[in-house]
Amino acid sequence: MPTSYVQLQPPEGGAAIHLFGVVHGGHESEVGEFILRQRPELVVVETALNAAHGSAHGNTVCRQDCLTFTHSTAPGSTDHRARTFAHYGVQLADMPHPLGSHLWNDLSQGSHSLYNEQLVYVAAFAVGAELVFGDRPKEVTYSRMLWLPSIVDLDHAFANMSASNYKDLVQPRAPAPPAPEPSETMTPVLGSRAEAALLGERDAILLSAVHKASLQCGSRASIVCVVGASHVAGMEQLWKSGRWRGMVAGQALLQAPSGPRRPETAEDAGVRRALLEGVIRLTCRTDVQQDVQRVLGAVPAESREAYSLAHELYGNARMLLAVLNREQLQDVCLGWRCEMWDLLAPVRAARPVNGGSGIDRELVLELRTLNFEIG
Repeated sequence: MPTSYVQLQPPEGGAAIHLFGVVHGGHESEVGEFILRQRPELVVVETALNAAHGSAHGNTVCRQDCLTFTHSTAPGSTDHRARTFAHYGVQLADMPHPLGSHLWNDLSQGSHSLYNEQLVYVAAFAVGAELVFGDRPKEVTYSRMLWLPSIVDLDHAFANMSASNYKDLVQPRAPAPPAPEPSETMTPVLGSRAEAALLGERDAILLSAVHKASLQCGSRASIVCVVGASHVAGMEQLWKSGRWRGMVAGQALLQAPSGPRRPETAEDAGVRRALLEGVIRLTCRTDVQQDVQRVLGAVPAESREAYSLAHELYGNARMLLAVLNREQLQDVCLGWRCEMWDLLAPVRAARPVNGGSGIDRELVLELRTLNFEIG
């Protein structure tokens, strides 16, 4: 079994719930193999099969749906891949022992090796299970991450991610301690509003899909839920406490805000966008970073200068160091004939969390002179 596996206590009369956490884009085949052996009726996924599947929370897609996609779909498109996965599912379904087949070996380890979540799609189609999109549309998550936090919240989130990345670099991640028992005082996710929109809110939304799927299938069946590994601990805590129910009540977490909660200047909006992209840059793969830019669209012209300055400042290595506390900075970096903490003081002062604007022009120009190449 993958290290991120939890069996959640099903609701009364509900199907057994198997929750798996995977590394997005990884090549592990264990979850797909589990599905082929367990034969769940429904598979709840965080990552949608294609754009239509991911257009609304709770959307379902089955093998037959994918087989009806026309041959004219562009090679490499999500619809084309979905049709291919469905065909693989048909072939595996006709085999008495699909796990021992050359096809499964080729898909999981061979020249046609698929990502772990793609193997989940194939395995689900092979056993006749429907895929349930358990997350919310990307547009909602990105909009909530952009507009609900304050600029200071986003600055905090950036600092937390930089500190976490340096911690892993200096001191490789040790096995996680047992998760604490959930309590009524625990927040859905530790950290800022930005982190809540990225993880905590979505944990609750995913659990609502899991709950519905379990009740739909009944006590004699089982369901599988496949999410990114970073969701598992939060989902388990929310499920045990039952607090996810209050979070999803009223459908507020599925609504996308169209602007900030309080009026702000065009300059502030540019800094806000740059900080969000900084958080995503430290958290997600390159394709997700590109997806955020595509979904949110171009930065408005009146905010572009502030965005460019803040983007450059928060993309500088000195800012990545400046957000660390003194103790962690000493573990990460030592100055030569200088004290790094003092050297980084002007960079710290530019941060909104410290009362700065996030776009100190003179500081950006000074930092530019530190990056040069000798021809």
